[in-house]
Amino acid sequence: MIYGHGDDAFRYGDKIKMNFSSNVYSRADYSELKEYLWAHFDVVGHYPEPDARTLERMLSERLSVPEDSIMVTNGANEAIYLIAQLYRGWASVIPQPTFTEYEDACRTFGHLISYDCADELEVLPDDRIYWLCNPNNPTGNVLGKSLINHIIRKNPRYLYVVDQSYADYTLCPMLEPKEMTDCYNLMLLYSLSKKYCIPGLRLGYVVASPIIIDRLKQIRQPWSVNAFAIEAGKFLVQNDSKMIPDLEEYLSETQRLFKNLSEVEGVMVLKTDTNFMLVTIDKGNTHELKNWLIDNYGILIRDASNFRGLGNHCFRVTAQTAEEDDVLVEALKAYRATL
Repeated sequence: MIYGHGDDAFRYGDKIKMNFSSNVYSRADYSELKEYLWAHFDVVGHYPEPDARTLERMLSERLSVPEDSIMVTNGANEAIYLIAQLYRGWASVIPQPTFTEYEDACRTFGHLISYDCADELEVLPDDRIYWLCNPNNPTGNVLGKSLINHIIRKNPRYLYVVDQSYADYTLCPMLEPKEMTDCYNLMLLYSLSKKYCIPGLRLGYVVASPIIIDRLKQIRQPWSVNAFAIEAGKFLVQNDSKMIPDLEEYLSETQRLFKNLSEVEGVMVLKTDTNFMLVTIDKGNTHELKNWLIDNYGILIRDASNFRGLGNHCFRVTAQTAEEDDVLVEALKAYRATL
């Protein structure tokens, strides 16, 4: 998965003019963050806190949860691998299609993996983890908050990992950490990288019972989060920086793009509750389409064929400006005309 993710513009030099492949909002204003980091640049000359304790304290105050219920990680991805390691050899249920790193992490640590087939669920052991990406990547759909809450509380013998990395990219209600502190079978994952549009700094956190957090911290490597990322996180959390100026307007543009793409002959788009969507074309394949769009329009899309259960006709795009979205629609029409 690591070599098949979105935002792989680095592969194409200066050919990319419009990047639809990353789910992170692309027009964040970093001016205040830049000013702050420049003023604190000397942190690079010192070791960071081994466990980002100061940032964890700030997050606990912001979320109204105990400090020992939070662990800051090197992106949400580190949390995924640490959880898979902590529960090495357990059974993991990973509904598809979804973020591939869950499966990769579970395979690394010898999990018995089910893809939510009824016959498999009947024979899985009770030492079981359910991995839920909500909002889900790559589909953009959101499971209802009340439904997830009900499932978790009804099945206390199973563990649940609910990855809410894209919680700040939807208007749908999400699980709130302070409402779930009595659920000792739940681990909530978050991505500050996505919330604050800083994917290059790799910053996330997990909220869980103090017992789980303590066990996760015992197996993690020290200094996994670098000093610059910690400093950026402190500034952003302290100021509650709003990197997406108007989410409603942004999601309105997403729905306009959804409508226009749906009207292109031979193109099918799944309904989405976020800023990105899964698209299927009836002719050609996404590998050829991706290269054709780069060569002819400087457009980069996310080839979604490496998601389990999706074929080589699937790709993912994220809404950009209205002007860029219109170019994408016209480009897809032009591609189909070549087939």
